[in-house]
Amino acid sequence: MIYVMSDIHGQYSRYKSIMRQIRLRKDDHLYVLGDCIDRNPFGLPILKELYYKPNVTVLLGNHEHMMLEALTKEDPNNKYMGRWYNNGGFVTHRRYRHCTPAYRAEMLDIIRSLPVNAEVRCNGVDYLLVHGAPLGYKYKYGDAVMDAVWTRLDYADVMPENKTVIFGHTPTSRYQAGWPIHIYHGENRMIGIDCGCAYIDGRLGCLRLDDMKEFYSEEDWVPPDRDLIEGIYSIVKR
Repeated sequence: MIYVMSDIHGQYSRYKSIMRQIRLRKDDHLYVLGDCIDRNPFGLPILKELYYKPNVTVLLGNHEHMMLEALTKEDPNNKYMGRWYNNGGFVTHRRYRHCTPAYRAEMLDIIRSLPVNAEVRCNGVDYLLVHGAPLGYKYKYGDAVMDAVWTRLDYADVMPENKTVIFGHTPTSRYQAGWPIHIYHGENRMIGIDCGCAYIDGRLGCLRLDDMKEFYSEEDWVPPDRDLIEGIYSIVKR
């Protein structure tokens, strides 16, 4: 069986709820379309746990990309760190700073190794798995990787020929009404699976490609600690 999910954003209880439901077996494969980290505190442990599972492939999301930029690029004006913090990176950075140097180096190496897109065939259908958009699909930021992880697909976008694109990054409430938030099946060979796990009114979604069965987390949203929330605003306003 082949499963896809995306945008866990550190919500450990919701992540575990999905893993209990799908009961991943040795011959199954799970694709996680990026954004394991940020907005909630447990992103790094989730990313590391998934990365080392032999039957899991994790893609690069814009949040992992932001973390790598903020921690590895020269940043005299706090451009990269400011963007990361403004998008929920403070909770991840706080945990990272309290880790050993070896753990920090390992996490950066993990992020560097994450692929941007992946292709999979199931039941005669060719799927292109992406975080935001197919690599090389749009040119907005002047960098192919940034374009792929930051671009938000629209209804009218035409997908690559003979491929169905499954994407995260943009909560599916942008494309469809209905409550609770659920997986989006568009008419243009587009499937959106970001169901807003990071937020109190969202949940984590997972799609099994073999029979298109949908799974949703059954756990409530767990808020970050109050001091973490206050820390975000105190640093961003400096």
